[in-house]
Amino acid sequence: MSQPFGPRPLSRRRLLAAAAGWACCRSGRLAPAEAPSAGGGTVRDRLWIFTCAANSDFPHIGRRSVMTPAEGAFYLGVPNIIVVQSSESEARYGRLEPPFAPYTVALRPLKRVVWSVVGSGGFHSPAETNEVLELARSTPNFTGVMLDDFFTGRKEGKRAQWTVDELADIRRRLDATGKRLDIFVTLYVTHLDLPLRDYLERIDVVTLWTGNPAELANLEANLAKAETLAPKARKMLGCYLVDYGRKQGIALSAMKLQCELGLRWLCQGRIEGMIFLGNTTMDLGFESVEWTRQWIQQVGDTRL
Repeated sequence: MSQPFGPRPLSRRRLLAAAAGWACCRSGRLAPAEAPSAGGGTVRDRLWIFTCAANSDFPHIGRRSVMTPAEGAFYLGVPNIIVVQSSESEARYGRLEPPFAPYTVALRPLKRVVWSVVGSGGFHSPAETNEVLELARSTPNFTGVMLDDFFTGRKEGKRAQWTVDELADIRRRLDATGKRLDIFVTLYVTHLDLPLRDYLERIDVVTLWTGNPAELANLEANLAKAETLAPKARKMLGCYLVDYGRKQGIALSAMKLQCELGLRWLCQGRIEGMIFLGNTTMDLGFESVEWTRQWIQQVGDTRL
């Protein structure tokens, strides 16, 4: 899950808003306008890490990473994880090899686990889907499945990796487990103007991602578009830690902007979570990663 783009400057207004939010978190108090959402708990309870097999990002970053999904969650200090299978091009550098059950042992201390049935680059296979659905049924902390790189970006023809009927069948199979299991999907801001309502009506959680750091200046407007496009689905904000176009950590100004807007929306109840991508970028020395880890330490225990 990577989208290479070049950066452009963020607006001064956005940066000032991020700075104000950061000051609020450092004080340990929420601004009056940031009323707690009804869900309760802490900020940390709503934080997730997007993960894939160790080193599978090597084709995109060109640097070796050895951090596993479980290690990424432990390092970042978040209790929830999304585990995503590698694309075919990434698989030679790292992939999750069936059977998947042994991988779940290290994930038992986590609160919520979501596992992909459509992975990076849209990879999917019936055999792996069957295994993931069985894990979802039998593993206590499994709470859903992920459709990563599910939409193709086309307005006509093959708009997604599955048909609407195939997606509906996955919903029926999840319901048959007897557990409440959510369907998550990756929605890039570049997809917001596509005809996807028939798919999104069958999605429980839309995760919104901005691949181009310059587009973060439009994050407020893009969340509003996502709310209009998928009014029934809950929303989560996806936060890149790396600028894949430059193969380096995202600028701290952009990282702060994502985090502070996400925190505000959490407190307002507009989103129910934030997701940080990902483990394969966290042991490469990027300043954005360490800043985010410290930010989570400072705001994680804030009550919602």
